This record gives sequence, structure tokens and C-alpha cells, in this order.
Amino acid sequence: MLWRHAGCYGGLVLCLLTASIVDAQVTGDLNTNSGNTNSTIDSGNVSTSETKNYNGAGSSPFSQPVPTAAAPTVMGGGGNDSCLIPYQQAFQVSIFGRAEGKMEQDPECNRRKDARLLGTPQESGGLGLQVSGISVMCDSPAIFKAMALASTPCPIYSIATGKLLVGREGYLAMRDNPHTYVVGYAQDQAFWDAFLLMNEELPDVLPQENSGPTLSERFRRSRRSDDNQSTGVSPDNP
Repeated sequence: MLWRHAGCYGGLVLCLLTASIVDAQVTGDLNTNSGNTNSTIDSGNVSTSETKNYNGAGSSPFSQPVPTAAAPTVMGGGGNDSCLIPYQQAFQVSIFGRAEGKMEQDPECNRRKDARLLGTPQESGGLGLQVSGISVMCDSPAIFKAMALASTPCPIYSIATGKLLVGREGYLAMRDNPHTYVVGYAQDQAFWDAFLLMNEELPDVLPQENSGPTLSERFRRSRRSDDNQSTGVSPDNP
């Protein structure tokens, strides 16, 4: 009896499963168009159109600016030991431009270098002419005035006596002929007239007898004695 009841129950379960499968079947085309092809979606964003025109360089023919004139590079000749000063300049006006460069001599620099070469001892690469070196520096009005104020007037050579005029003799030569012996007299005449007492009588001063050697002779003698000491030779016993 049990197996009969089991068969009945099994057949009932099979029938229920079959009915469920039949009810779950879907018919029709899932890709069927519903026919609503004119639907739109409004996002709420405002659509705008903007046009920009560029009128800068290169936007039209002949609108590119001309290149600016650049000053050339001029290197000083001789490096740091040169008295050449470089100059550069450039300017631009519309489409026309000009650039140039040059070098010029510095006269004050040349004066210092010449005086150093003349006055430096020969052992150090100079010429050993100190008086000549001082004379080169005295070509400057400022230095000439400084030497006069320091009671060491610049060297003045007298062709009549064949010697350098120093001290009072030098000042008297300046007083007698200031346009020749005073450097910068025309530019500062008021000072030199007052300094040299041009409009006054000089007090009488007894001339000092100077029978010794001249300045150039003393300089050459001192140089000779220095050379003899360096070589170990006595001036009395050559």
C-alpha cells in the first residue's frame, strides 16, 4: 500500500512543476520599439555661442612686429690691463633700427700706466725714470695743483741753466711764465694768481748757494751706489 501512495504523491508533484514552467514562459519580442521616437530630455542647461576674433601678431599680413635692434657685444682689448673702454648702443624706430659698438681710449688710464712704466725700477720691469714718470702725471691739472700745494712743484727744466728748477726756483719760473709752466692756468687763473702772488712784490730772500750735484745727478749717483752694493763692488775700487 505504501508504494501506491508514494506513486500518487510523486505524480502530483510532477504535475505541479510542469504547470509552473508553463506559466513562467514569456512570449513576444523584447526589442520591440514602443513607437515613441520623438521623446526629448531637458537638462536645464543654457546653450550659448561665442565668437572670438584674434587681431594680434601674425593674424594678418604685415602684422608681425619688426625685431628690436640689439646692441653688439664689444670685448675690451687686452683684458684687465687695457685702457680701452667699450661702448654699445642701439635704437629702434618703427621698421628702422641701428646698432653699433666701438672702443675708446681712457686718457687718465693711459697716463697712469705710462707713469708707472717710466718710474718703476728696471729690476721690476720698468724704465727707472722717476722724474719722467712724475712729469707724465703732472700733465693733469689736478695733480699739478696738488704737487704745488704740497711744496713739491712738478719738474721744470731750464734750458738756460741746464738743470731742473725745484723749490723757489720752480715757483719763480711759474710766476714769470704761467701760461707755459702752469698746467691748467687758463681754467683756474684766479687760484694761480693768488697762489703765485702775481700782483704782489715778493720778499727778498737770500739765494742759497747750492754747489752740490743737481737732482738728476743725485738720482743717478744713488742708483749707481745701489747697483754697486747689490754687486758687492766699491765705487772707489771698481
